[in-house]
Amino acid sequence: MRTLRGHANLAVLGVALLCLTLGAASAQESEDPCLMCHTSPALFRGQEDPDRLLVTAEELAGSVHEMMGGSCVLCHQGMEYPHLEARIQPTCSPCHTEVEEQFEGSLHGYAVARGNPRAPTCANCHGVHDILASSDPEAPTHKVRLPNTCAGCHGQAGLLTDQLVRLPQNFTAYAQSVHGQGTARGLAAAASCADCHSVHDLKSAADPESRIHPLNVATTCGQCHPDIQLDYDRSIHGRALAAGLLDSPTCTGCHGEHLILSPDNPAAGTSGSHQATQTCGPCHNDPIIIAKYSLEGGVVGSYLDSYHGWVSRRDGGTVATCVDCHSAHLVLPEEDPQSLTHPDNVVATCRRCHPGADFRFAESYSHQSASISANPVNRIIRQIYIVLIVGVIGGMVIHNLVIINYYVMTRRREARAGGGDEIVRMNRSEVLQHLLLTVSFVVLVITGFALRYPETLWVDWLAAVGMTETVRGVTHRAAAVLMMVTALVHAYHVFLTRRGRGALRAMLPEVQDCRDVVDNLRYHTWRTEAHARFGRFDYSQKAEYWALVWGTLIMALTGLVLWFPTWAVKVFPVLVVPASQTIHFYEAILATLAIIVWHFFFVIFHPDEYPMSWTWITGKMSMDSVRKHHARWYEEEIATTPEAEASDLGIRASAAAFTLETGMPEAPEPPKESDDP
Repeated sequence: MRTLRGHANLAVLGVALLCLTLGAASAQESEDPCLMCHTSPALFRGQEDPDRLLVTAEELAGSVHEMMGGSCVLCHQGMEYPHLEARIQPTCSPCHTEVEEQFEGSLHGYAVARGNPRAPTCANCHGVHDILASSDPEAPTHKVRLPNTCAGCHGQAGLLTDQLVRLPQNFTAYAQSVHGQGTARGLAAAASCADCHSVHDLKSAADPESRIHPLNVATTCGQCHPDIQLDYDRSIHGRALAAGLLDSPTCTGCHGEHLILSPDNPAAGTSGSHQATQTCGPCHNDPIIIAKYSLEGGVVGSYLDSYHGWVSRRDGGTVATCVDCHSAHLVLPEEDPQSLTHPDNVVATCRRCHPGADFRFAESYSHQSASISANPVNRIIRQIYIVLIVGVIGGMVIHNLVIINYYVMTRRREARAGGGDEIVRMNRSEVLQHLLLTVSFVVLVITGFALRYPETLWVDWLAAVGMTETVRGVTHRAAAVLMMVTALVHAYHVFLTRRGRGALRAMLPEVQDCRDVVDNLRYHTWRTEAHARFGRFDYSQKAEYWALVWGTLIMALTGLVLWFPTWAVKVFPVLVVPASQTIHFYEAILATLAIIVWHFFFVIFHPDEYPMSWTWITGKMSMDSVRKHHARWYEEEIATTPEAEASDLGIRASAAAFTLETGMPEAPEPPKESDDP
């Protein structure tokens, strides 16, 4: 390999000497002798990175250096012939000394001096041999093309400094801004990168000499927006900043740095719908800022709770926002005679929207008058209504609970008397299992969603009664243990007891369930007069039971992973922890909605059960309900039992007593369910 490279070097040396000899006698005295070698690709074959050594006529054509007749050695100084292994970097200083000094003192220059391989050099922005004047529309440094040039570094994901500091992807935000959209359309008047950051002496925002230092931002923006700069400098914000109070907002504090959008854009923080919360709120709703400068508190809340605030959040468009009363840039305190809210000017301010406004009207609305805490009248009204709401609504709740209790108990008596004897639907063990499952499920739902949605009002209520995060976590895990223990007890019941095995067999899905679905829907859409004839468990109960089994298993496994993550990653792939968290959350939503939409309907809101089925408490079901809802089960397993025969005798006895008492014939027996689907 070394022999081949040596031969190549000797060949290149020979050709180079030949070129120099021919170049000395050439009639083309204006041609740079360097090009006689560096325009020939064949001379550099086998060299490392041969493209680095080639210069094409197309690259030089039209470049500023070619037009000025510049020689190669002006940039490539210190090159002696032969220079086969030369690695001397070109320099711009012979002609651009001042620019190079500026660059050395910039952020980019600091990065180059520290040896950061990612640091940009002159060539990264201007090109190598095809350097064009910045006034040339084709130049990468032209105003409308400069953002794309800067995006070579500042648009890349994961760009790092030599200290592994990740730099922001500013180009992405800039491209969406009004400035970026302007340069994308070729508008030279739109602000480009150099307009704000300078050209070669680019500095950090923390540097007092930087154009983007807070004290200099208004002047920088004033290059294009001079009238707005004058207003800002006269405003309380500009005055405070000039006094050295860096907490005061400047242009970028309200409009953003790179993602600057028009106030007419609904996504802009300065739009009417977001102004109070996203533009003014970060300062005027910050308790630290309010306390630090003795500002009036609650102004954002009082505005949002007013008619103006309600409409603005609905994108009303024509309603007054912060800038309509306080100005956008010339924001002044009420005590300033030029302020729009000064007593001498406030009526005129209100008349912009309310032509008939007078001073009394202006007094009727202010942050103080709209505030509940600052306005004693509003405070008293609120206290009165809190008492009224608790007393009136609380009384209504108690009143309605009494009525609901009446019908619940009445339904219980009717169930016991109307259909004769009752049969055991759930024995004591099954009732207890259901009760423990209910308690654990409700507690898990409350404590689980309290973690996921801590900002909701009902979570605040729980916190007020002592449910801290520690209490919540312990309660959630205790309920989880209770549910898992209940599941194990149920597994023992269905696999190791005779009654449980019978119930499990009855719960198994079968083809008849599909027919029952069709029959039930046909009946409830008036397409047949025959009820569906269900067995011991109908299709809705089977579906819910197996969903419960599946859901309990999933929630238990994912819950254990989240409870013991360090153990889980030793046994399973590392993705098991985030996957378990996602499954646990969405399975909880699915289970909660299924209970509310499906289970509560069949045991509470179904017209045949409302206001509540008593089976889950007593474990019993009336014989009449069995005949009506589980006709196939009744005929196959219950009709020949003593309880069923006693129930039939009771029905016939009731009919005979009715005849004797009224003299009317016995009420006919209810028609039997047809076997015809």
